[in-house]
Parts: sequence; C-alpha cells; structure tokens
Amino acid sequence: MDFKKKRLTVMVLTALTVTASANAAAAQDTARQVSVQKDVQKTAELSDEYALDDVTVTATKVEEKVKDVPASITVITAAEIKKRHVTSVREILQNETGIYMAPTAETKDGISLRGFGSKNILVLYNGQQVNTSFDGGIAWDTFPIEEIERIEIVRGASSSLYGGHAVAGVINIITKSGKGKPGEIKTNLVVSGGSNRTWNRSIRVSGSASEKFDFNVGYEKRSTGGYRGYYTTASGKPSGSAATTVDLPKLSDGTYIIGGRGRKDKQSENYFADFTYAMSPDKKLNFSYMHNTYRYNYLDAFTNAYDANGNGIFSGTVKTQEGTYVTLKPSSYLGYHGEREQDIYKLHYDDAKNKIKASIGISDITKEGYSSASSSANTINWSGAGSSAQYPSKNYSTDFQKTWEFKKHTLVSGLSWMKEEMTYSNYALSQWQNWGTSGNLLAASHGVAKSMAAFVQDEYRLADQWKVYLGARLDRYQKDEGYSYVSGSTRKDYSSKTFTEISPKISFAYLPNNHTQYYISYGHSFNPPTIYQLYRRAGDSMSSVQANPELNPETSNTFELGMKRKINDATSFEMTLFHVKTQDKIALATRDGIKAYYNMDSGVAKGIELGLKHRWDKNWSSYLNYTFESGENVSQGTTTRIWDIPKHLFHAGLDYTKGKVNWVLDSQYVSARQQPDTDTGEYGSEDAFFVVNTAINYKFDDQMSLQFDIKNILDRHYYAGEATNSRTYNFTIGYSF
Repeated sequence: MDFKKKRLTVMVLTALTVTASANAAAAQDTARQVSVQKDVQKTAELSDEYALDDVTVTATKVEEKVKDVPASITVITAAEIKKRHVTSVREILQNETGIYMAPTAETKDGISLRGFGSKNILVLYNGQQVNTSFDGGIAWDTFPIEEIERIEIVRGASSSLYGGHAVAGVINIITKSGKGKPGEIKTNLVVSGGSNRTWNRSIRVSGSASEKFDFNVGYEKRSTGGYRGYYTTASGKPSGSAATTVDLPKLSDGTYIIGGRGRKDKQSENYFADFTYAMSPDKKLNFSYMHNTYRYNYLDAFTNAYDANGNGIFSGTVKTQEGTYVTLKPSSYLGYHGEREQDIYKLHYDDAKNKIKASIGISDITKEGYSSASSSANTINWSGAGSSAQYPSKNYSTDFQKTWEFKKHTLVSGLSWMKEEMTYSNYALSQWQNWGTSGNLLAASHGVAKSMAAFVQDEYRLADQWKVYLGARLDRYQKDEGYSYVSGSTRKDYSSKTFTEISPKISFAYLPNNHTQYYISYGHSFNPPTIYQLYRRAGDSMSSVQANPELNPETSNTFELGMKRKINDATSFEMTLFHVKTQDKIALATRDGIKAYYNMDSGVAKGIELGLKHRWDKNWSSYLNYTFESGENVSQGTTTRIWDIPKHLFHAGLDYTKGKVNWVLDSQYVSARQQPDTDTGEYGSEDAFFVVNTAINYKFDDQMSLQFDIKNILDRHYYAGEATNSRTYNFTIGYSF
C-alpha cells in the first residue's frame, strides 16, 4: 500500500509540475516567447512530434489542421516512431491519450479506447479496413513498422463518415511513398537485436524514376524468441494415489500452477510496395500492396512438479504439499501453433483540381487460425494428432467522394460499397502442427456481409468565430449466404436479412482566436454483428454455442465536450469529456436453454481525457496525458460495473535533443482492471502497473544512426491475465545511401 501511495504521489506531483510550468510559460513576456519560438524552429527537424499544426485527412475526409477540427485527434509521425524503437503498432499506440494496450495481447486485439474493444474501433491501412471479417479483430503484428509514415487517431463516433466499427474512433495507418528528384534513389537499411532473441531486419528502396513516377518498395522481418507468459493451472482432489509429493504454487482460487507452455516464439515477414503515377500536375494514381506472413509457436514447456532426482514431471498424478492430488497431462503444457497470411491491395485516384477521390481495396486473409494437440498426447514432445480452427476472410471495398467549396461551406459527399466474407473450418489433424495433414471436417461455418452507403458532410462557417459540421451516412447492410455444419449433424442454412441504419453527426465549434477552440458534438454510430457471432455453431449439445442469424447491430450515441488551446508557441493543451450510451449490446448468454450471442444489454461509457505538450527550451520537451473513464452494463434491470476498463490511464515523457544526440523517456501508469476485492499480484489477475521505457539515439551523419533502448527499466513484474515481460534491451543500427 505504501508503494502505491508513493507511486501515485510522484505521478500527481509530476502532473502538477508540468501543468504549473505550462501556466508559467503562458505568463512569460513577449521576449521570452520569441526566444522559445526561435529555439523550437532550430530543432523542428528533430522534434516534429511537438508541432502544433499537424494535418489530418482521416477526421473529416478532407485535409485540415488538427487544431481546427472539433474532435480529439492525435497524429503520430515516422520520426516519433523511429525514436522509440517499437516492434509493432501495438507499441506505437500504447502511450497515446485514452488508449490501453494489454501488455500480453501480443498476437491480436488487446486494445481499449473509451471503453470499447477492437471490433468497435475502425482500423484502416491506407484507408482500407483491416478489422477481420471473422470477428472484427486486429492483428497488430501485420504491419511493417519501417514503412509507416504516420498514424492518425480520431476519437469518438465516426459512423457518419465510415459506417460500422467506427464507434469509439478510427485509427488510420498511412505508409510512406516514394519522393525525390527524378532519377534519385534512396536505400534504407535497419538491423536491430535484443533480449529474448528479438531481431528486426528491413530494407526499403524509394525514389523517383521520372518526374511522373515515384516508387517505394521494401522488405521487413521481425522475430522474437518470447518469454514465459502463459501458465497452466489445475485443481486438486481430496483423495487419490501418487508416488511423488511436490510443492506447487497455489492461487487464491485454490488451483495450482503446474507449469506453463513456455516461450511464445513469433515471426512476422512483410513485403510492401507503393507506386504513384502523376497523370498531370493535379491528378495522381497510387497503388499500394502489402503482404504479411505470421507464425507463432510455444516452445520449451516447463513444469513445477519434480521428482526426488530433480526430473520434471509432465504426466500422472502427484500429491501436493497440502495433501491434495493433482493429475498432470502433457496436452496441458502444449500451446497453440498459429498461422496467418494476408494481402492488402489499394488503388487510389486523386484529382486535386476537381477535388475528387476514388479507391478500390482488398484485404485478403488467405490463412488465419491455430491448431492444438489432442488430449491423448502422452509426451510434451508430441507430434501426433490434434485439431485446427481456421478462419480465412476477405474484405472488398470501393469508395468515391467529391468535395465542393462554396463561400461559407465545404461540402463532402460520397458513395461506398463493401463486401465481407468468412469461412470457419475445424479439422482433425494427424500431425497437430502441420495443417497439411487435415483429416475429417469437424465443423464449418460461412457467411457474407454486404453494405452500400451514401454520406454527406457540410462544414459551415457561420461567422469568423463559429462553425458547424453537419453530416450523415445511410448504410444498407445485408447478411447473406450463412450456413453451419457440425460433424454427425445436418447442415443448417440461414436466410438473408437486411437492415438500414442512418448515422448523423453534428458538431459546433467556437474559435475565439487562432489558438483556441471549444467544441461540442453529438454522433450516432453502429456496429453490425460479426459473421462469427451470426453463423458459427460449435456443436449440437446444450453447452455448445449456437448460431444466431437474427442478431441486430449495436447502436451508440456519443456526446462530447472539448477544448483545444495553443497556450503559446511552446505549449498546447487539450481536454475532452465524453459520454457514450449503447443499445442492443451483443453478449454471450443462455436463453431458453440455448447458448448463443444475443442483443441483451445496454451500456454506458464515460470519461475525461487531458493532454499537455510543452517545449522547455531548444533541447528539452515533454508531454503528459491522463484519462479517467468508467463503464457499466444494464441487463434485465441490473446494473454492473465493467471492470476490465482501466479507470485511470496516465502517460508522461521527456525528450532531449542536442546536436547528434536524442534521448526519450516514456512512463505509463494503468490502474487495475478487476473488482477491488479480487486478489492481485498473481497469475490471472489484472494488476495496476507503472512502467518506464527509454531510448538513446545517435546520428553520426545523414547516412548512419545508432539506437539503444530499454523497456521496463524498473523491471516491474505484474500480471495482465498472463505474466508480463521483464526488463528488455535492444540495439539498432540504421544506414541510408
């Protein structure tokens, strides 16, 4: 308890110090402000993340300065990403306002924004939806890090422009394109290595083949040997027979930790390309492509049970230190083998003169799923029978938009079409880690979702200090071609169903001067049920999850009140209050003896987000953001707290740049995500944690740079469901020519 009090005290003092410093900076005389402005300009190329006039294209579908848009927006630049040596988009996002990334969700999902998970957050890659058609999830290791130009985060209801998924916000990952003088070609090489046998190797070649043709192609491979995070538990029985007595760690729920799956070994490989052809000075055609192959396995399973000679025990019955009996099975120690392959294509046309944009995109997940060993496995080196769950999916989309400029209006309108398709297959395998040994089909599901939409948005400048955004989108959504099959049972086909949703949004903005904006907004958003929830049938028994093709979309109404202020040339501050009410929340439940997903709950998520950035002088800058949020569900008249939403999120950091040296320090505090009377500090708990990361960058010249970083400097040991990683080290070298 004393440690927690000290930690919170330090955080509060830090917040007060930074805030007080910002207020003091605002009160400085004109000479001081001019001096700071000159210092900021001198170091702009090394600290562009503190530029206060970032531009966004995601928030309103037209290019606007962030400070002018009535919404909470963050733009993360390539320079900021490079400074921190991150290995996935998950790590890039984890220090941003209002975002919680679960430290143990290394493979998929794990994000929380304003109380919502990944299926309620629209994630785009160059404007192409990458939420899977299977369950709406996000595989963060899919994206090549060295290829990212910037990431735009738009918080709040965005269905008026983007339709489904865009409930809590939109995250748009925008990649680099070729540029330079005709005939000029540049090559970038990056190699890094560190703890847990972590490696990253990338090469990117970009340039201009002519005045009209730019290109950017590359390759990136990331791998890690992982760490022990997933433990295996078992219950004890009061009676039994055992030849060996062992000492097993015991959890508060009475179960024992018998061992674990070992290290999670991961490999991610990317090929990417971007080509831009200038048809004329005002018209451009761009094609981008990205291929990703991802694999993971658990290696070096371990046990906590040992015989008198110190040999590990993985099978049989053992007697615990408390006199209970625990049965050990090799299959309990064997983890999953996962695979994923994806191709993303995007063709984009931009007519700047006539303000027309059009695009065609495909996200094709040709392989995704996992396999596990049979419960009959008799050794931890088992290579025999098992089963796989595979769920490849596709997403096709086309978009067209036109912008008109009138005296006081900027009108944007467009059309959108999308088709999603998913097939789920559960196969028996003769070799559980080899999907090529598929045998009998145990279960299958399939479904298609189609949507057509039209949207319009008007930015109306009422007066010099007032403007209003009015927008709406009409979506016609159809569920079709659904069926499910379970071995030994008949196939079930489901009829199609169509619904229509109108998503309006209105925002008022008051700008008393060029440095301040106050805004209030209301937005309606929706999220259709995933194909997984609609059509997957696990079996015919009472305990098996059944398909429910009658599911309706979840709908949400979001209210926001916000303020943005550029206090002076060195300091900016943002504040947003939000309240989201959701109806027809989809949850897994049993009704009339049938276990399935149902529209059954309503819910509320609310909170406040604060953000502060300050440049102290030409060398030092800092940031601080804090989010307080809470959520609750109402089901059959009973209100319950949503405990897995972190109540407090706090991030703070320092940045020092002088000459060829740059140093960054980032800290993060996340409160507990469980009921207050639940035990913490043990496997399965969702502990509060405070971690600090740092990186030192040295730039020899325009060609060569070095970087050394440390994650979790304080070597905090805590649990986020699973055990988290300890302190790690990484070294990076970059070379350009």
